[in-house]
Amino acid sequence: MRKTALYEQHKLLNANFDQMYDGWFLVSHYNDSVQEHLAVRNGIGIIDVSHRGRLRLTGTERAEYLHRIVSNEVTKLPSGGGNYAMILTNRGKIIADMNVIVAEDYIDLITDAIAKEDLHRNLDKYLIADDVEINDITAETGIILVSGVNSGSFIESLLGVDVDNLEEYQSVNGEIVDLSVKCVSSLETGEVGFQLHVNSASELSDLWQVLIAEGKSFGVVPVGLKALNSLRLEAGIPWFGNELDDSIIPLEAELEKAVNFEKGCYIGQEIVARMKYRGHPNRLLRGLEIDSEDLPSEKAVIRSGEKQIGYVTSAVKSPTLNKTIALGYVRMAFTEHGSEVEIEIENEWVNAIVSSLPFMEKA
Repeated sequence: MRKTALYEQHKLLNANFDQMYDGWFLVSHYNDSVQEHLAVRNGIGIIDVSHRGRLRLTGTERAEYLHRIVSNEVTKLPSGGGNYAMILTNRGKIIADMNVIVAEDYIDLITDAIAKEDLHRNLDKYLIADDVEINDITAETGIILVSGVNSGSFIESLLGVDVDNLEEYQSVNGEIVDLSVKCVSSLETGEVGFQLHVNSASELSDLWQVLIAEGKSFGVVPVGLKALNSLRLEAGIPWFGNELDDSIIPLEAELEKAVNFEKGCYIGQEIVARMKYRGHPNRLLRGLEIDSEDLPSEKAVIRSGEKQIGYVTSAVKSPTLNKTIALGYVRMAFTEHGSEVEIEIENEWVNAIVSSLPFMEKA
């Protein structure tokens, strides 16, 4: 069983470790996950996301090589730039999604823990004579997500740098109490947020302690993954392993931001381009507002009349909206906001309304 370098720090805060994920022993919540959720919506939360996979590309041809493989632009990204990209099958299905973070002498790829091995294997597969080296740096580095409506002012107080004008995935380097930190803009809760990257387990522990101590005057709250999940669901943000996998084409999840349609060929490009310019998806990711206190299971059937029209991917009781919400794929004819459908929950059919995404506007 794997643990992040902050395991002992979490224990000191009475964390509940009932969140098991891809062999990781992770924090579900500290006290009350609803209060942690609302702390991000109304203030600032800090979240240990060091279980996420991190691959580092070095070598003189790293940008050109990655550009040929992934779905988004890489070669035109400057140092400090970044974007969201995917590696696809030759049928345009998602093998892994990633944040691309460009530095002066390397490129970091941040991906879901369960996607890391497939991403690494596929990158290695196409590496032949290129001057590129790919290393898994997950174990020796760490990431803390600082997110919430007041997170920009908090980060500025620590870094001494105005970060509010950073676009999503852009980064700046700085120091927090003598700790070298890369600060990456991240909107993954639907609020302003920043991933703080450090280069060792000891620095991760030191950074966490600084955030706890300096955050007292800002009302900073430690947040577990249960709240992170409800936050991202309200914001309509798909997660790999839930909404995204190797059965989904990016456009079905309405993730055009992961695709550059003007670049040259990449793996799966023909299928994605054909869907955009000559056809359309047969299904789309949508929100669902459910008339039930009970949550549907993953892959729960969505129907209209007696016809199955989709399935649920994730569901939660929304702390902000005070209702049961879900994400799921529905066929095109039923994607309009307000469409009435039914969802199977515990062998009963429950009324639901299709909702456009996000449920709440992102920052």
